[in-house]
Amino acid sequence: MIKRYSRIFKKIGVVSLCLILSLILLIIGGGNIVKFVIYSEYYSIKTDICKNPGLSDGFVCQGICVYEEGAKILVSGYMADNSPSRIYVTDTENNSYYVSVTYGSGKDFTGHSGGIAISDDNAYIASGNKIYAIPLSSILDAKNGDSVSISKIIPVNNEASFIYADEDYIYVGEYHDGKSIFTDHPYETPDGTYYAIVSRYSTQEIKKYHKNNYPTVTPNKIYSIRNNAQGICFTPDGMVVISTSYGIDDTVYYVYNESDATDSGDTMDGAHVYYLYDHIQEIKAPAMGEDVDYYNGRIITLTESASNKYMFGKFFFADKIVAIDFE
Repeated sequence: MIKRYSRIFKKIGVVSLCLILSLILLIIGGGNIVKFVIYSEYYSIKTDICKNPGLSDGFVCQGICVYEEGAKILVSGYMADNSPSRIYVTDTENNSYYVSVTYGSGKDFTGHSGGIAISDDNAYIASGNKIYAIPLSSILDAKNGDSVSISKIIPVNNEASFIYADEDYIYVGEYHDGKSIFTDHPYETPDGTYYAIVSRYSTQEIKKYHKNNYPTVTPNKIYSIRNNAQGICFTPDGMVVISTSYGIDDTVYYVYNESDATDSGDTMDGAHVYYLYDHIQEIKAPAMGEDVDYYNGRIITLTESASNKYMFGKFFFADKIVAIDFE
């Protein structure tokens, strides 16, 4: 009798497990269909470029930039286990490797390692009110798992969550969500109170910096930006694209005309402060979008949702670096 009941319970358990798995698969399948409806505009203008590297290695991606001369994509981020922060190098053929970041003394760099940008002969990563210069050649010439050293640490006037560079300027911005991460640069704009800023520095100002001769770098323009900004880029035709996300909320890409930036009448550290509030386009996308870069007429971006830390993006195929064609 006991064996009979045992067999019955086993059958019930197997059936229950099958039903649960079927329900999970149904939810995932349904979600993958529904996402094309909810984010139809996003999916109509985005193209997959390559795999987002390191997602199954404990790496949590944050920043992205393109090395145009070598057709390489650099992705910065931190490690969930607090081991040294990494920079992954990949291309459109999914050839990738990573380097671990250390200080010049050899000590591990375990900072948040937010955005990444290339200017002159350096890659710069943004983290904790500083930007960190690493010789670009040391990254591009490395082998998988090698260490690269920070050559210069430059303090800036904001929390330095993300960074963007073009030929003339380096833009350093901060993240404020008003819930767990706060910055202290409030400006009243026609769109409400903005608390985060992006500071623009000349590339020459950054290049000449040395703590013994230039204890600070001076911005030449500051933008007051909306909350939840994860990245910014400036296009050659005068557009500004800001990516925003918080938790599992939608990622939203806001597009502005830089010429529409409004002078607030205030200054900070000698630079005029401008509002970026009157956007010309708004695109909603799946959660956890991160940094952005401009390359070959398109916006390049990625999401952290498919990293092992968050996992759920793996079920929704959010494991690619993508390009977005904004109008």
